[in-house]
Amino acid sequence: MREFAKYGFAGARVERIVSRADVSPRSLYYHFGSKRGLYDAVRERLSSQHFEDFVRGVTDEPLVDRLLANIDVAMTPRWQTWARLLMWEALDGGAGSAPYPEGTVPGDLLAIRAAQERGEIDPDLDPHVLTLTFVAITFWPTMFPQSTKRLTQGMAKDELLQARKEIVLALVRGLGEPGSLELPAALAPGGEQPR
Repeated sequence: MREFAKYGFAGARVERIVSRADVSPRSLYYHFGSKRGLYDAVRERLSSQHFEDFVRGVTDEPLVDRLLANIDVAMTPRWQTWARLLMWEALDGGAGSAPYPEGTVPGDLLAIRAAQERGEIDPDLDPHVLTLTFVAITFWPTMFPQSTKRLTQGMAKDELLQARKEIVLALVRGLGEPGSLELPAALAPGGEQPR
């Protein structure tokens, strides 16, 4: 997992993997068939863990609690490794593979839809765009640390974490009032598509 997250699939070396795992190359090839087989197994494991983390309590907890917990989870080493792996996939041209199991719906999208049904947030807002917005708030600092540091003028890690949580609270409160946010037609459900 660490090798693929650090170097991507193309840069990962079987020699380093077997040395770190203290196994023989023959054993690796016996169990996984190839470097690609090992990568697929690592990705499947991380994908399943990711999906389980973000589906728990998906529709029955207040949206703001879920979104704040997401930020905390995204700060863990496992999640930062997962984010790096996804970035390498995107750079290597695998951007079409979702970070959750095939045939499933992202937990955050389900949570936002449930919050709309409960009246927590405006039901006229596009849940897909909201999901993208909250994913960006959650993962941008992990995936783009240099950009984050520059944008926040070097804000301390703890201070930035608190500021992100405060903006999530403010956004969810603001989204609770139907019609309180004016959205461009392209972002409203069924709205005009950008050209």
